[in-house]
Amino acid sequence: MDALGPVLVGLLAAIAAVLLERAVVLALRALWLRMKPVSGEHADSCVYQRNLWAPDQPDTLAVAAALVCSGVLLAAQLRGISGLIPAIALLWLGALAWDLWTWERVGASVKFVSWQRGWRKSARRVAISDLREVRVSEKRRVGRDLPSFLVPATCSLVLVLSDGKAVRLPRTGSLFGGAASVQKLADFVHMQMDMVADNRRRAAADKRAAARRAMQPPPPPMHQASKVDPGAIPFGITR
Repeated sequence: MDALGPVLVGLLAAIAAVLLERAVVLALRALWLRMKPVSGEHADSCVYQRNLWAPDQPDTLAVAAALVCSGVLLAAQLRGISGLIPAIALLWLGALAWDLWTWERVGASVKFVSWQRGWRKSARRVAISDLREVRVSEKRRVGRDLPSFLVPATCSLVLVLSDGKAVRLPRTGSLFGGAASVQKLADFVHMQMDMVADNRRRAAADKRAAARRAMQPPPPPMHQASKVDPGAIPFGITR
């Protein structure tokens, strides 16, 4: 039973380190997205971003490992081992900095789907009018037959361009609302694609109507006798 004390303290310290890092990261990301949307000058209507719960992403695994290590060292510091504060701070701040630096996010506006890998790396975008198909891709290493809330998985958006080329956007973990965020963005893009298709059908119908009107023969010229003289006196009225 005595051994459970250090284990429990270490577990609680690791959880506290992870939760604190997530709170700081989410606050900084929200501020950054408000100042600089993914879609640039177009406001982002939907956004999803890579979270810490993506099991097959090396960057997130490194961040999680550093946070857990910082929590374990914090527990050791609390139990009387001195001199660990610099290592704890280095691990925790390093995990925070790496999580922000390798940040991956996807945003969709009414005109574009944009994505960015890394905080200061340039964003890429595709016009919604250039898309042929949008689908959600989910990847699991184990437990394919189990519900998604029981087995961690990664999911992402796959764009199929008008030329047939497929583009896989950044992945995120399916847990804690990750899969719902990806699906919401996919539904929004589908809605915008339907609007683009309706506008194209309407423009094509207007073009065909204009072509039919252009092919119709002009009306016959009006006979001279049927023309009305504006200065003539109406019948039955005398001056």
